[in-house]
Amino acid sequence: MKTTLLVEDREKIRILKLNRPEKRNALSIDLCNQIKHAVVDAEQKAKNEDLIRAIIIRGEGRAFCSGADLSQPVDTTADKSNAGVYSDGFRESLAAMLRALCEVELPVIADIDGPAVGAGMQLSLACDFRLVGERAWFSIPATKLGFALDSWTIQRAHNLLGGGYARRILMAAYRLSAVQAIESGFALEKQTAESSWDFAQEISSLAPLAIAHHKKMLNNYEDISYNTSIFEPQNSFTQCWQSDDVLEARRARQEGRSPVFRRR
Repeated sequence: MKTTLLVEDREKIRILKLNRPEKRNALSIDLCNQIKHAVVDAEQKAKNEDLIRAIIIRGEGRAFCSGADLSQPVDTTADKSNAGVYSDGFRESLAAMLRALCEVELPVIADIDGPAVGAGMQLSLACDFRLVGERAWFSIPATKLGFALDSWTIQRAHNLLGGGYARRILMAAYRLSAVQAIESGFALEKQTAESSWDFAQEISSLAPLAIAHHKKMLNNYEDISYNTSIFEPQNSFTQCWQSDDVLEARRARQEGRSPVFRRR
């Protein structure tokens, strides 16, 4: 069976590589769980033996991460581990992965040299730093699919991108280029193929307890809390996910046509 997440520890840096190039590294429940466990394990190794100082996340092939794997069939059984990405099971696994990335005391660097779309952009938002190549771009096409995003993603996008870009991306399904990401301060430019590795080595040489403190305080200052916000029961959130518009977007995708949304 193919390994969908490659994990390598080198010189106190853990490298996580999404390894689904044929799916443009789309996220499944299993892949979300693997990423979460690799992050938690890295933190344990850091605390117990100081074996890990930083984490790099990158994608195999030409995409960083194309988002949720929309090709997965929806399983209507009670087993959430087998459910498709339209299910509560996927959203819970995605939330747990993002929470782990935000709460881990280690600095997390996203090495992005291709599209980061939907849940792939959410993955990049959860990282502390984003280094982008010229082929990188970002998009969350939720309004094309009828999806509602959680409060954490909306708040994080607003904090990191500013209200202007956040509104364009979340409301108008805008595609943010690498140049725009760099100019806005959302990302750093990859000067060479080794830029993310060099940056990880540089930050790994700094005081780990000080890094952990400042990461925690920055998150507190931004008031980013998964326990209180990531999937809070808002009427508009539930209304979107239970709407006919979501089903219409799925049918349109399967039939190769543009969806016709009817606000219901």
